[in-house]
Order: sequence, then C-alpha cells, then structure tokens
Amino acid sequence: MNSDSNYIDIHTHSLKKSETIQVYNQPIEETFHANLCSVGIHPWHIDIANTKQQLEKLETLLESKKALAIGECGLDKLIDVPIQLQETIFKEQLRLAEKHKKTIIIHCVRAFDDLLRIRKEMKLTVPMIVHGFNNNKEIALQLLKSGCYFSFGKALLIKDSNASQVISIIPSDRLFLETDDADTTIENIYSAASNILNLETETLKKIISANFKNVFLHS
Repeated sequence: MNSDSNYIDIHTHSLKKSETIQVYNQPIEETFHANLCSVGIHPWHIDIANTKQQLEKLETLLESKKALAIGECGLDKLIDVPIQLQETIFKEQLRLAEKHKKTIIIHCVRAFDDLLRIRKEMKLTVPMIVHGFNNNKEIALQLLKSGCYFSFGKALLIKDSNASQVISIIPSDRLFLETDDADTTIENIYSAASNILNLETETLKKIISANFKNVFLHS
C-alpha cells in the first residue's frame, strides 16, 4: 500500500467517499463492509448477558485480513457498566490482540491509572493507540513513558484545547490523526495539526504514513 501521499484516518465511524485511507470502526454485530477495519467491544456496548458470545464473535472477525486492529475498546468510568466487568472484557480483548498480533485502539475515560496498570501487568507487546486524545500533559507523559501511541481528532480544531497544547510534545513516531464520529474531514484535522506543529501538510502525511505502515501493516 503506497500511502505516502494520502490522508490517513486511523479511526472513523463513518466511511467517506474520498481518496483517504480510512480504518473503519466496525461493530462486531455487522459483516465487513470496508477493506480496512478495527473491531472490538466498546465498553458502552458490553452486553452483560452475552459477553462470551461477543468475545467469540470478535475472535471470528479477527481472522479476516480486513481487521487491522482491535478497538475501540477500553475503560470508561462515566457509564453504568460495572468497572470490574469492563476490565474483564478489556483484558480478554488484550489477550486476543496479543494472540492475533493486532494493534489496539483505546477508549479511556477517567481510567488512565487503570489502563497503565493493566498494560504493565499484562506485559503487552502489541501497539496501543489512545484515540481522540484530549487530556493534559501529565497524562500524556505517563502514556508516553509506557510506550503508547496517540491519535488526535476534532479537539485540535478548538483553540487552547488540551489536544492542541499537548500534540507538540508527542514524538512524531507516536502520532496519528482521526475523525472519529465528528462532522468534519480528515483534511481539516491534518490542516489543524500542521498549523500547530508548524509542518507542511505533505511532511505530516509522510510522518503519519510511516507510522501507519509500522503500527498497522507491520512493515
């Protein structure tokens, strides 16, 4: 895949008609309808009565070459699903990621201490990307120290957001961009990131392309 000249959106909930390389967040209940996908059990969508079936379905989907990553998955302390159950399902997905050598796309809300603890306990070797990062410098530095990657999205469009202030301390080889569920384009996200980082857009494309090949395509 020659991606050097393309915009790359590593996490989107809606496919857009463009020349962009898009990694579509595929619900496990659906059959694949994109060539590049991530599949996972979001903490919001844990079916308490059917977790075993959800995990079995996920592993089946991971057998496809279209499944580049597991996610989004993770921990969210603002929802009603018990955090103990969230952690159990999250760990099972991390085990699948190790087994199938898949990158992990992380959803994390007010649970970074738990995320870092689990990452250390499980001695993970596969790449872990915290998507939609919009937290403070202290959290970013802790995640960097643990070896995590970062994906930035719509928060870059907001002046003085955490994301806008933190992106400049992220090493270029740990950086990704995304649209998530935002009503904007990946081109707008790249433009915002380029302005903040004082980089030409074409230079940023090459950086993200190299990271994409390394983390998602293992090349």
